[in-house]
Amino acid sequence: MNMKKRLIGIVLVLSMALPAYALGCSSGNNYRTRNGVVSRDEAREMTQNYLATIDGATLQPGEVQLDGRLYYVDVVDEGGKSVVKMQIDMLTGDMRPAF
Repeated sequence: MNMKKRLIGIVLVLSMALPAYALGCSSGNNYRTRNGVVSRDEAREMTQNYLATIDGATLQPGEVQLDGRLYYVDVVDEGGKSVVKMQIDMLTGDMRPAF
């Protein structure tokens, strides 16, 4: 199971980093909103939308925590076990895996 978590984490990082580098962008993060993320519900919805592009059938957003200006959204699998946490900057809307 630990290997599955690592593999999903690697896929999340690569899915965000590779498109930006392929297009010549300076930032490795290619998933963001046009505006910031103000509420926990918006952070959960943003994570849900992103997971739907990867594997919406098995991964779902879980608990959302606020730490300063960052939201941490726990991504859980079908069994409710934590797979990875996503970090969302509430001012810029940037999202990336938090390790």
